[in-house]
Formats: sequence, structure tokens, C-alpha cells
Amino acid sequence: ESDGARARDLAQLPSDIEAGLVELDTFGKRCGGLQAVSGTLPSGGGISPRLAVLRMLFRSKGLPEALPQAQFCLWLQASGLFDRVKESVEDIVAPKGKDFFAELHNMYVSPVLAKALLEADPSFASDIKQVRSLLRVQFPLQDDLPTSDFIHIVRETLEGDSRLPATLIALDEIQLYIGDSGRRSTDVQEMAEALCKQLDSRVLLIGAGQTALAASVPLLERLRDRFTVSVELSDTDVETVTRKVVLAKKADKRSPIEAVLDQNRGEIDRQLMGTRIATRSEDRDTIVDDYPLLPVRRRFWEHAIRAVDVPGTSSQLRTQIRMVHDAVRETADAALGTVVAADFLFEQQRPALLQSGALLKEIDETIQALDDGTPDGVLAKRLCELIFLIRKLPREEGTDVGVRSTPEMLADLLVRSLATDGVTLRRDVPRVLEHLIEEGKLIMVEDGEYSLQTRQSSEWNREYRNQQTRLNANLPSLASKRAALISARCNEVLHGIRLTHGQSKEPRKLIIHFGSEPPMTDGTEIPVWIRDGWGESESTVVADAREAGNESPTIFVYIPKASAEDLQKAIVSYAAAEATINMRGTPTTREPQEAYEAMRTTMSRAEQTRDQIIRDVVDGAKVYQGGGNEQLELTLTAKVEAAAHASMDRLFPEFNDADDSHWKAVIDHARKGNEGALSAVGWDGPVEQNRVTAAVLREVGLGRQGKEIRAALSASPYGWGRDAVDAALIL
Repeated sequence: ESDGARARDLAQLPSDIEAGLVELDTFGKRCGGLQAVSGTLPSGGGISPRLAVLRMLFRSKGLPEALPQAQFCLWLQASGLFDRVKESVEDIVAPKGKDFFAELHNMYVSPVLAKALLEADPSFASDIKQVRSLLRVQFPLQDDLPTSDFIHIVRETLEGDSRLPATLIALDEIQLYIGDSGRRSTDVQEMAEALCKQLDSRVLLIGAGQTALAASVPLLERLRDRFTVSVELSDTDVETVTRKVVLAKKADKRSPIEAVLDQNRGEIDRQLMGTRIATRSEDRDTIVDDYPLLPVRRRFWEHAIRAVDVPGTSSQLRTQIRMVHDAVRETADAALGTVVAADFLFEQQRPALLQSGALLKEIDETIQALDDGTPDGVLAKRLCELIFLIRKLPREEGTDVGVRSTPEMLADLLVRSLATDGVTLRRDVPRVLEHLIEEGKLIMVEDGEYSLQTRQSSEWNREYRNQQTRLNANLPSLASKRAALISARCNEVLHGIRLTHGQSKEPRKLIIHFGSEPPMTDGTEIPVWIRDGWGESESTVVADAREAGNESPTIFVYIPKASAEDLQKAIVSYAAAEATINMRGTPTTREPQEAYEAMRTTMSRAEQTRDQIIRDVVDGAKVYQGGGNEQLELTLTAKVEAAAHASMDRLFPEFNDADDSHWKAVIDHARKGNEGALSAVGWDGPVEQNRVTAAVLREVGLGRQGKEIRAALSASPYGWGRDAVDAALIL
């Protein structure tokens, strides 16, 4: 500045930064001073990175940006001819409104420049024609240049008549420059290495971009060794900058703002209640700093920007500063208590959304046409803009913030005047939404949400509704789908039950049976008879359990008929969406993509709702033992498992008489041909003889193969011969 003030004197810097700047000044005095060079690399490539850096360097030193003209000026300075040639040229071109550097654009053909050079150095050439020819040869146009020439020109430009200064070179938009080009990535790597190693360690190179280096572009990974210090702005850093730069408030103005916010605390606290971005206790610490932005709205913006920002440019600090600045400017003349509405983001980002394709032209034209100048027209336009943003938010588990395009949340986000808008909007929003549905501008989706209607979505939605009508009319199909879902869930829940009986750990098997007819078994399996409230009443199931009696091993399961309408709606919605997608197919063009994605979302949400209801319904199942006693454990698995243990004893009532942990060893000895199988495990007394006798008479209860038991008992010291064993088994 003219008064000598420096940026570092005006900014509020941390002490460590101030100390670093003092150290930098000291270092600059020891070498050739301090020099800063910055610029943006051309998006998508363009000129080589070496030429791009030279352009920035030439501009910082007051030289022409083009390489031939800059080299010519450097040569003139080194030869001591610069001032004489410049004065001579400007004496001729000044009356024409031009200067020396403007004339340099025509360096190869300018007679004025050639004549001035020849007058300053007659030995340079014999005539003007030869001057032009020599200039073209000595300072040619180049698309690129070797690294050695690049370093030579950098050193020549920076050193001048003194030593090489401590130089900072900041290159912005490295990601956009490299893109997907391996060649440009290599060029940047070689240039960075040369600058940092071949200039006496006097150059500090900074690479800046929209995100952290190498975070989003694999080709940047190789540059990490060249940029050893990583600095990434977090959301907190961005908020801090916007608060101090754009939203800063004078000390005497904070109290009135705080008083107005306290007066309207109820309206502020109800904003998006129940969502993950609703009002928080820590908001009180920043709400005055953020005003006229509400913390809830700010968080909504952050998530909405990420959802619609296809190229990723809106996450940049400068973009967010501009957004906040525009928002503040919109409310600058409004009364205290006016806040920035959430739909402002749509208007501010609209050009970028159209350019990136996130906002289809058809949808944009529909939204813009809604504003007919009436209050309802303005509100309709604002509602549709906000619905567009909300419907773009991710709904996957873990990323879903819970914001929905319902009348309540839409009204919350549209409030501008904290004192007066809330009541009016919550009255008018539902009415205007219904009117938009009648006009075919919006469609109603699940959970009371609204979505924008396009020509393509209209066709998809019409097919979806037709499928719903067909499915609702086909009651047998609905019953079949519901029964299949319940059966699948029951099998999933009961699949993990593993039963073993007694000390011998005899495996037992559950047989899952569905339907109105009793299960049929071979007498060795435990039947689990499952019925639901859509086909049977609970009283029928209980009566069947009581009629079976206390000796019956059958387990009776009753699944109550709960959430029947919601379940049918979810089953129909899923099947209708699936049929619509199968019928219309996956779109290959951009226009129907949104309709396809909306139908996929409908199907996914219906599936989630359907499966959750099925889980809840099955988890609420009641389990009865034969005889009518109900199992009271907490889960269906625990209930059936407890009932199954009782059923094992009912199925094999005298199993305990033959049960023993030694049976496995007896069978193993018998299989190996050991005639003393019983003696081998110490079964030599009357108790053991009784156990053996019981085992023979109840072979099925133990589940052993007859020949194995015969082999074991035939060698018994108690005279159990093979004929006696066979006779006992027959009995």
C-alpha cells in the first residue's frame, strides 16, 4: 500500500506464523531478497508446465509473458541496451497510443523495433531485414523447452544483477491441469524436481488444488515426494475463514443480533427437528458469528453442495466465500431477524448445475415457469427448487442426514423472517404442494415426500401406478409373495438352531412346516408347525396345541397379523417398481436417468420397509408347546429352542434310561471289530446291563445303526448273543 502497510500487518496471524515470517525476512536479507510467483495452470493441459511457470515468472518481473519476447527483453537487459531501445521505440509509437511492450507483440515484423535495435547496436546486423531474421532465429516460438533451458531462464530472470532470491512459486489447479494425462503428470514431476534441486535450494514450490494432493487423481500420487508438506483445509477452516472475512461483525452490533435470535429461539430450534443436522447445543457459540446464516441451514448447504457438485468445484474455499458473500448481500438491507433461506443455494448454483448436467434443462424450465408474479407462484418456484436439492441428498445408511421433502421440513428451510414467516409458510406450503400435484408438476412418493415431475418421470410413474393397480387386484399373488417372505424370514431365524440330546449328544433335527395341514414326520424329527394371522386365527393354533396333548413333540408357532396394510403397500410398491424397471429397461441417455434413479430409490425404500415389517412381524411370533403352554422367552429363536428341548424328551420319553456319554466309545470299539466293546468302556455291572437292554429296546431313541449295536451287544459278558439281540430288537 502507499502508506507502507503490508498484508501481514493487517491480518490476525498466529504467533508461530509471525515468527516464521520474521525468519523469512532474515533469510531474504542473506540472499538476493524475496520473490513470490503465483498463477493457475491451464485447465486440461494447454501449454507445458515449464512455459506456464515461465509466464508467471515473467509477469511477476514486469516482462512480457510470451517466451520469445521475454527472452529478448532479458537479452537487452544483459547487453545494457534495454533502456535505449525502449525509449527509441516509445518515441515513435507513443503518439499512436502504444508502448514498448505492445510493440513487442510484433517483434518479428516490427520495423520500429528493428530500427531501434540497429541504432542501439549497429554491429547486431547489417540492415533491418537481417535484424528481423536474427530475432526470429535467436528468439523462436516454442511449444516447450528442455529442463536445462528452463532452469537457465528461471535463474537468469530471478538473478538479474544480484544473487538468486528466496522464491515462492504457487501453482493452482494442479488436478485440473493434469487431468488423466500421464505425460502432463510426468512433466510436472520433472519440473518440480528441477526447481527444488537445481536452484540452490532457494525455491519453495506450492501445488494447490480443489482437494488434497493425490486424494482424487491417481496420477498425482507420484508427486507426493515432491510436495512433502501437506496442507488441507477442513470444513472448520472454511467456516473460520468465512466468519472472519465475510460475516465479521462490529463489537457494538453483536448484542442486538443476539437479542433478536434469543427472541426467536423457538423458530430456530424447530428447524429440521429429528434430523442429523438439527439444532445443536454448540450452535449457541457460533450463531451470532454465522448470522444471517443459521447453523442448521449452513449444514444443509454443505450436504446439498456435495450431492449436486459433480465436478467438485463448489468445495473450494473461494467458491464458498463467494456463496456466503452473495447470501449476505441479499439480506443486507432487510430488517434484523431476517435470515438466508435454504433455497438461495439453488439460484446461486443454478448456472453450474446446468453446466455440469446435475440440473436438466427440462426441469429448470419447469421450475422457472412457476413464478407467475403471484405469491403462490413465487412460493411454488421456491418449493420446487428446494425439493430438487433435497431429493439429491444421499439416502444410504451412514450418509443419510434425515432431511426429507415433506411440508414441515420444506417450510422450515424456506423461513426468511424468523418472527413472521413460520406460521404463514406452514399454512401455505401444504396447499401449494397439493396444487402442484394437481398440475402434474410434482409427484407424491413414500413417507409424505414430494418429488419433481418430468416428462420421463411422468411416463415411468404412470407405468408404476398401472403395475400397482394390477398387483393390488391380484390377491392370490399378494398372499403368495407375503407367505414367501414370512417363510424366508422364519427359515433364516431358525436355521441356526443346533440340537443335541443328552450326554451322548445325539443330534436331533427340526422340521419347519408351513400351511394349514399338520406336519408329517417319521417319528425321529421335531416338527415346527408355523402359521400366520393371514391364514389362521390365534385361537385355532392354541386349540390345535391343546388338542395335541402334553405328549406331543410338535411345536406350534403363530405369527400375528400386524402392520397388514403397511406390509401390503410395501410389497406392492417393491414389485411395481421392479416391474416398471424391467419393462422400461435401464436408460442409456441422460434425460430418463433421473426417472430411473427415482424408481430405483422407490424400489429400495420399499424393500427396506417391507423387510423391516417382516422382521418385526416374525419377531412377534408366539410359540406353544403341545398341550397349550406358551414359551415366554424374548426371541423367536430362544422360544423355539426351549420348546425343542422339551419336545426331545416327549419324542423319546425313556431316552435317559439308555443315555450315557460312553456310547460313542462303545460304537467306535464295535466298528473296529472289538468283541469286548462293552467291557472296554467299563460296562460290567447290572446297571450297565440295564442300560444296554434299554438301548436295544429303544434303538431308535439313540439313533444308532442296528448293526453297530448288535456288534457291541453280541460280545457282552452277560450272554447277549446275536440271536437274542435280534429278538430284542424285534420286540
